[in-house]
Amino acid sequence: MSYRRKHIQPKIKSLRRRKKIIQRPFFWISLFIFTIIVTALYFVLFFPKIQVSYIEVSGNQRIESKEIKDLVLSNLNKKLLSIGFFNISSRSIIITDTKKIIKDILVKFPMVENIDIKKKFPDGVNLTIRERASFAVFCSDSKAIENPRLQNRDQNEKCFSIDKNGVIFEEIQNTSQDMILSQSDNKDVFIGESVIDKNIINIVSKVKDNLSNSFQINIKEVFVSNPLVFKTSENWKIYFDPTKDIDLQITKMNSLLDNEITITERKNLQYIYLQYEDRAYYK
Repeated sequence: MSYRRKHIQPKIKSLRRRKKIIQRPFFWISLFIFTIIVTALYFVLFFPKIQVSYIEVSGNQRIESKEIKDLVLSNLNKKLLSIGFFNISSRSIIITDTKKIIKDILVKFPMVENIDIKKKFPDGVNLTIRERASFAVFCSDSKAIENPRLQNRDQNEKCFSIDKNGVIFEEIQNTSQDMILSQSDNKDVFIGESVIDKNIINIVSKVKDNLSNSFQINIKEVFVSNPLVFKTSENWKIYFDPTKDIDLQITKMNSLLDNEITITERKNLQYIYLQYEDRAYYK
């Protein structure tokens, strides 16, 4: 009997009615989870209230706001699915990639130094632009500082505004009122490129400010090399070693101009050599 019972019970169990899939708890749990996911995706991607509808641009002076907005719009419209003529896209503020927008603007507009982007929920984007300020003019003529006057420069030579970080950002034509930087490297340069090391720019700025504030002497040209050569508005030159203590060299220069070289003597001055560690020369 026990033998028959063991073999009959499994057959009886197999004859019992199986539950339909919709009667199983697993089905309803899965459906609930799926519904939550679909609803969340719809809200994140397509909910009308969070689709970016306005872009505000401030801080720009030389770049048209429309150009910046057009570039931002091209980043906002995310194409999610494309089958033939059927396209699904979204401009949800939640998936707006601000880092990519910043990168694209900096690439397209070298005149822009920095951008601050803020999402204004539920449907706005604010951009604050900081444009580069011109520190000097960079020209590619390596012999520029030897020219008697700047108007003798090669007509094919290109000159650019350069900012305090050594980045060229705008080609210019009129250089008569600007301090000009040049160097011996005659390779092709491109707008948006850093062409002079920032440390050199800092040295130039320090020397320029010192001469202007202490002696009312302006700098016309700087030849970036070692030595670093400055040509003043009085048409004499100053030679610095950019690898050594610039403050010490400036102190030596100030001592000469204060105590040894009078304003009258400066009219016939040709140069001051400051790159030697223990002494300074002038003629």
